Amino acid sequence: MSNQCIPSISIDALLTDIKACRLCEQYLPYGARPVVQLNESAKILIVGQAPGRRAHESGIPWDDPSGNRLREWIQITKESFYDSNNIAIMPMGFC
Repeated sequence: MSNQCIPSISIDALLTDIKACRLCEQYLPYGARPVVQLNESAKILIVGQAPGRRAHESGIPWDDPSGNRLREWIQITKESFYDSNNIAIMPMGFC
């Protein structure tokens, strides 16, 4: 099967598009601020629910007690967790 009909987009272009998205802004309690960490070299993708208030305010995914628990469970430092070369972080709902 050929993938000729699948358009190609760079990770940088995709990330730019995601961060510029405002489609749901009028329905969101904190407005639109997509929170995502993405790099094509990442070996692990962590998918969670939509960012909470703290992550929305800081723009940093998993920037709350649940993120502390997650990093403790998977035994990874904050520095490694937020290194997009190793880990991509994507919510099911970007805002």
